[in-house]
Amino acid sequence: MIKSLKTSTKIITYGFVLLIFIGLINFFTISRYITSFFHEEVVFIYTSTNYPDQILDRNIENFSQRTLVFGPYMPRLTGGGGGFGGNNYPYKDSMKGKEIVALWRMPTKQNILHYYVRSEPNKGIIRAPRNGRYAYNVGVALGPMRVSPNGLTEEQHTASQIVHRNVNNKPTLYRWGEWDKLYYVTGIFNSRNLMEIPRTFHEIQGISITAEQYDKLYKRCHSDWREIKCFMDESFPNLTPKQLAYIQSRKHPDDDARLAGKFPKPERRVNRWM
Repeated sequence: MIKSLKTSTKIITYGFVLLIFIGLINFFTISRYITSFFHEEVVFIYTSTNYPDQILDRNIENFSQRTLVFGPYMPRLTGGGGGFGGNNYPYKDSMKGKEIVALWRMPTKQNILHYYVRSEPNKGIIRAPRNGRYAYNVGVALGPMRVSPNGLTEEQHTASQIVHRNVNNKPTLYRWGEWDKLYYVTGIFNSRNLMEIPRTFHEIQGISITAEQYDKLYKRCHSDWREIKCFMDESFPNLTPKQLAYIQSRKHPDDDARLAGKFPKPERRVNRWM
């Protein structure tokens, strides 16, 4: 009888533990649903950069640099050189209407390219509907992008270049986009979709900058202030009239306060998914 009582007690205990476990699962599921109702949990950011005669040799690949501020997100980007690839980032804040800034340095066989892009005031990120998904997606090309033959519209095809052919001389990869522009799209897709499904991208005009100007901007963007001070202003050296006009046309109302340190420094990055 004592043995039977012990067995019954174990069964009751295991059942109780199981109920608690199921309850926790339901709690986190409901919490996740409630959170996702208001905003996405994860943002996937895919990027592409591909120039003619771009140098991809391992001895110089670290010299290739790309920096992107996409609203509240500042993804970790590699040097680039290929099709759309990227990573996921936990939700930080709404991106709609927020600022876009990008700078990149790319060595080619002819010279080293330096470009800078900033969105105009009140012309921030155009965000597509999320349709209730917990994950959201962003595709960005810093300069020309690399896609498959099916990944371009008819109009884009007329301005594209063949990047690669297979053994039968059939084109397998194309390059499309102007050298000094940033292209982006938001919505529900993945990196393969970006490569293979034609779509219209939003465009932001950029400007060519010197190596000296690039180095100063890069240090700003990768200091403790990161996205707060990541933009060019009139203090940059040897500005041409065209560069000065571009900087002034992109000046935001809070720029002076940001440069003066009146905004709090961004928190250190913490990957909650690790």
